[in-house]
Amino acid sequence: MRTVRPLRSSALVSIRALAFAMLLCGCGPEPAAPPESGELRVISLSPAVSEILLELGAGADVVGVDRYSKQIPGLENVPSLGGLFSPDLERAIQLRPTLVFGVRSEQQRGFFDHLAGLGVRVETLSPYTLVEVLSSYQEIGELIGRPERGQALRASVERELAALRARDDGGQAGERLPTLAVVLQRDPLYVVGGGSFVSELIATAGGRNVFEDLESPYPSVSLEVLAERAPDLIIDTAGSDLSDALSAARAHWRRFSWVRRVEVVAQGVVTLPGPRLGEAARVLHSRIHAAGIQ
Repeated sequence: MRTVRPLRSSALVSIRALAFAMLLCGCGPEPAAPPESGELRVISLSPAVSEILLELGAGADVVGVDRYSKQIPGLENVPSLGGLFSPDLERAIQLRPTLVFGVRSEQQRGFFDHLAGLGVRVETLSPYTLVEVLSSYQEIGELIGRPERGQALRASVERELAALRARDDGGQAGERLPTLAVVLQRDPLYVVGGGSFVSELIATAGGRNVFEDLESPYPSVSLEVLAERAPDLIIDTAGSDLSDALSAARAHWRRFSWVRRVEVVAQGVVTLPGPRLGEAARVLHSRIHAAGIQ
């Protein structure tokens, strides 16, 4: 029986192969003129980092983003470098960045290595646990010269989460917590595991993740394993349009007699390791306690 498989994103373009081909033909992009001394020019190839940069007041310093970050309000007019795992190297060089943020991945290694070779500072972040996400606020704040803003954001989010925990501390000792599974993808089936900050947000919201014992942040599990763990609630995040997502999710899960209740959350609302973890926890709380699970 298949239980766990690490979540991987398939590469759309091999940056390493592209760089090698440019080397062979001698047609690699030439570095653009360097930015003025002290000027901050940031490329963000992570929607989570992009949102944190905006929250820290650095939106004007962002000169390039991935195509998903370009959909974030405030970054619509920033040049896009394409997909997370297939960024445009030549375009990136033309933007004359001084700092590039990305997600650690084998697909982007060649891209980052090339920029680093040109003297560009490259920082790759992969925050999985709650502490790692909170720490990323401070780390990013330090890197962009706004350490106080990074510290303040962390303190603010921690207060939000503490307030939500206090709201549910009034329950009786030994009271059974509602159990749930957060589904990221239906086929193949990926869920939130114990290694993810989302699992910690579930606990903050007064629930228990039925896959909290799995170390992987986002494991693949079989449908049989999900049925065996029999969660009170399935929170489906597979849809992006909420107007159709609930009916589609319920139609999908209603086929299985062991499914008790289904709720939906739009993609990224509770799974993006960005600056709005307090909001994410409140959304989880509203879904968990929406119908008073018995």
